[in-house]
Amino acid sequence: MKKSLDSKVLGFSGDKMKLFKSLLLPLLCFSSTAVFAGVCNPDFCHKVYIERLYVEASGKIFIGTSGDEKILNCNAESGSYVTIPAGTPGADFLYSALLTAQTTNLPIEVIQVDDNLPGCVVQYITLDKK
Repeated sequence: MKKSLDSKVLGFSGDKMKLFKSLLLPLLCFSSTAVFAGVCNPDFCHKVYIERLYVEASGKIFIGTSGDEKILNCNAESGSYVTIPAGTPGADFLYSALLTAQTTNLPIEVIQVDDNLPGCVVQYITLDKK
C-alpha cells in the first residue's frame, strides 16, 4: 500500500493524521482573524470590528472598536471611543450600519474621524460585503 503525500511530508498517518487535520482548520481560522483584526492610524481606523456601541439618552453614540483609538490624532472619549454627537445629520444611518457590522461580525472597512473636533467625531464609515 502506498503512503499518501501527507504521511510522507509530515511523517505520520492514521489517527495522528486525522487529529492533525482536525486541529489545523480551526487554527488557520483563528490566526486569520487575529491577523486581520484591524488597525487605527492617526486619521482613521481600518478593518476594525465593532466591540461596543454605547448610546446615551441624549442621542450621543460612543463606538469602541478592535483598533486602538488612542493612536488617532483626536482625543478619543475616555481614551477608547470615537463618537457621533446627538443631532448629527445622518446619525441614524451611521448607527444602522454600525449595528449591522456588529451583529453580523463584519469589519468596518474605514471609520474616518474629524481630528479637529473634540471626541473623535465620525465623519463617515464604509462597510463592505464579505
